[in-house]
Amino acid sequence: MLDQGFLQEEYTADAFAKDALRAEGYRQLQPEAFSRAKAFYNQIFSDVVCFPVGQPRMDSGQGSGISMGSVAPVFSAANVSYEDSWMFERNFGGKRGHEGTDLFPVSARRDYYPVVSMTDGVVEAIGWLTKGGYRIGVRAPGGGYFYYAHLSSYAKDFQPGDAVAAGDILGYMGDTGYGEEGTTGKFPVHLHVGIYVRTDAVAELAVNPYPVLKYVEQHNNF
Repeated sequence: MLDQGFLQEEYTADAFAKDALRAEGYRQLQPEAFSRAKAFYNQIFSDVVCFPVGQPRMDSGQGSGISMGSVAPVFSAANVSYEDSWMFERNFGGKRGHEGTDLFPVSARRDYYPVVSMTDGVVEAIGWLTKGGYRIGVRAPGGGYFYYAHLSSYAKDFQPGDAVAAGDILGYMGDTGYGEEGTTGKFPVHLHVGIYVRTDAVAELAVNPYPVLKYVEQHNNF
């Protein structure tokens, strides 16, 4: 149950599943698949441990402060602002719905705010995507895929199959993407968080990260 003003019925697994049914491209989910998918949404809540943004580097430059991954971050939503932009229109590379939540930092500086894993898991994908820039994807124990995009740099030379723990620094917030590798400056510095689950009907079903972020903001276990 969520508290502090967030209604239980607004952020339940049922609500997640209903959002998925309404989302463009997911209308063919059958009732049986709906029930199975709901179990994944419940698992997402049990897998998430910490907010994905830490306190900024303690230096005045960009990329010249503490060693990457050398200091455990203090997780805080106070450094960012975000809204429920689920399925808002995006146009780069063709018209589409926004499958995620964007977190914008108080100070729009590249390579300054650490991006941390919200869950335990295994690195499944890493590297450049035209839309996502430098990204990393972590598969959580419950099966959810957590996607962190537009990074300025990685915390270390991650490889697919590497184990990560909730709270590990994955990289640093940036503005990469929307072009060939190395492209920056096409949009403000921010972190894009996406969450996907596997169902019988859809190989990777996007779910709205906003209520998950709100939940973990209030129930941080660190």
